[in-house]
Amino acid sequence: MKRCVRHIVLWLLLVAWLGAAADGTGRLKNYDIWKDLPSKTLIQMSRGFYEGDKPDSALLCLSIVANRYYTSSNNNSDELQREAAAMNMLGILYTYYFVDYNKAHQVLLQAQKIAKATGNQELLAATYNNLANIHWIDSFYSNDGQLDHQTIETHQKAFETALASGSPKSIILTASNLVKIAEDTTHTALVRDDLNQFMRYQIPDSLRQYEYVKNICRALFERDRGNFEVAIALYDKALAEVHGENAKDQEIHRTDILVSKFYLLVKMGQDHAALDIINRLIDRSKATGDHHLLYFYYKNLSEFYYDKRDSVMGDRYEFQALREKDIVLNKSKLLDAEKAEFLFQIDEINAEVQELATRQRLTKTIAWTVAAFTLIVLVLLYLLWRRYRQVQENHRRLYENNLALLAVDDERRRLLLEYAAKLDAEPAKYQSHQMEEGELSDLLHRILYVMETCNEIYDNEFSLERLAELVEVRSSKYVSQVLNEHYHQSFTSVVNDYRIREACRRINDREHYGHLTVEGIAQSVGFKSYPNFVNNFKKFTGLTPSAYRKQSKPQSPADDALSHADGADVI
Repeated sequence: MKRCVRHIVLWLLLVAWLGAAADGTGRLKNYDIWKDLPSKTLIQMSRGFYEGDKPDSALLCLSIVANRYYTSSNNNSDELQREAAAMNMLGILYTYYFVDYNKAHQVLLQAQKIAKATGNQELLAATYNNLANIHWIDSFYSNDGQLDHQTIETHQKAFETALASGSPKSIILTASNLVKIAEDTTHTALVRDDLNQFMRYQIPDSLRQYEYVKNICRALFERDRGNFEVAIALYDKALAEVHGENAKDQEIHRTDILVSKFYLLVKMGQDHAALDIINRLIDRSKATGDHHLLYFYYKNLSEFYYDKRDSVMGDRYEFQALREKDIVLNKSKLLDAEKAEFLFQIDEINAEVQELATRQRLTKTIAWTVAAFTLIVLVLLYLLWRRYRQVQENHRRLYENNLALLAVDDERRRLLLEYAAKLDAEPAKYQSHQMEEGELSDLLHRILYVMETCNEIYDNEFSLERLAELVEVRSSKYVSQVLNEHYHQSFTSVVNDYRIREACRRINDREHYGHLTVEGIAQSVGFKSYPNFVNNFKKFTGLTPSAYRKQSKPQSPADDALSHADGADVI
C-alpha cells in the first residue's frame, strides 16, 4: 500500500510540474477579460485548461467563480452548486499541482458547507472524496506510508454519500478509492463491507469505468483468497477496460494496475514478469521525461534487489533513484519561483475580492442600519404626529367646551342684568350687624351685578373692600360671607375666575385685542404675575393661554408673530 500511494503521489506531482511548466504565469493578464464571464463558462474553460496541462489558467478561472460566493448577491441554488464545484476543483489543483494543502483544505471545507446547504449529495460526496485525498497524502508523509483512520473514515463517508446521491459516476469514483485502501492488507477488513455493497449495487454495464473498478475489486478479493492467478487475469481484464474523463486519467488507471500486478507477481515469485513490468514503466517514463516516476520505479527496484540480497544491484538502483530525486528537486526549485509568484498574484486577487466582499457586507450592514434607524425615526415621527393630532383634537374639544361655557355665562349675565334693572334704584344700605336672609340674597345680586358690569375688577388693585364700597355695604365681611356661601370660594378665587373668563373673551376677540400678546391680555385683566395667570388659566380651561389662542382661529402671519412674542407658557 505504501508503494501504491507513493506512486500515485509522485505521478500527480509530475503532472503538476509538467502542467505548470507549460502554462507559466502569463495567464493572470486574462483576469480582467474573464472576471465577468458566466460561472458555467468559466468552469468549462477550467476543465479544458486542466486537460491541456495549464493549471495556472484553470486556477484563475476557478478562483473567479469561487470568489463569487462571497461577493454575489444572486447566489441561487444552481449558482451555489457551481461555486462549490469550482471550490472542489480548486482543492484538487491546490493539492496536486501547487502542493498547498492548507488552501486546499480551506476551499474544500467551504465547498462542503455549500453542498450540505444545497442538499446536493453528489457534490458532497465529491467534496468528501477530495478531503480524504488530502488526509491520505498527509498521512503518507507523516506516518511512513500508513493510512490513518481519519482518511479511511472520510473515504467511507464519501462512498456512503455517493450511494445516497444515486449517482453511478460518484459511486464508482468513491469505490475505486476504497479498493486502493483495501490493497493494504491491514485495512482490507475495514472497507470490505463497503466493497461488497458496491459489488451488489446495480449500475448500468454501459459505464466502462464501472467494469474497470469492478474487476480490480474482484482481483483484490481473489488476492486475499490466495487465488493469485485469477487476480492477475482480472487485472489484465481491467487493463482492457480502463476508462476515464481524459487520457491523463486513463494513464493513471493503467499505471495503478501495472504497479498492482508488479507487487503481486513479486509475491508469486515470478520475478522475471515483475521486472518486465517495472522496466516497461521505466522506459515509458524516460520517454516522457517523468523523473518523479523514475525515482519511484528505481526505488522499487532497489528494494526488490535488497530483498533478494543482491546489494550490488540494490545499490545501483538506489543511486539512480537518488539521481532522479536530485533532478526533480532541482527542477522543482526552478519552478517554485514561478509558482510562488503566480500564487502570490492569485492571493492578492483573492484578498482584494475578500476585502471587497467585506466592504459590501459592511455597506449592506450600514445601509440596513440606516434604513432601520430611518424607519424607527419615521415611526417615532408618526407616533409624535399622531400624539400631536390627538393633543390638538383635545385642545379643540376643550376650546369648544369653553366657548359653550362662555355662551352660558353670557346668557347668565344677560338674565342678571335684567333682574338688576328691576331692583329699587336706591337700595337700602346695610347698617345692621346681622343681615337677614332676604338682605343676603339682595346683596348677592348686587355683588353679581358689580362683577358682571364693573371694569374695576380687571384692575390689579381691585380689593374686597372696594367691592364692599361698590355694593354699598358697610362691612366687607358680609361680601366675603356671601361669596363663600354662593361660590364656596374666596374673594381672590372668584375674581380670578371672572378675570380668566374675560381673558378668554379677549383672546377670542381678535378685532379689539388681536394686537396684544397673551401676557398683555393677562395684564389687561388684572394679573400682576404671568405665571399665576397661566396656572389659573389652565386650571379654569384645561389649556394653556397659548394653546387656547392657537385654537381660537387659524393664525395669520401677524398671529404667528404674536405667538412667538408670547414665548413659552409658564406652568
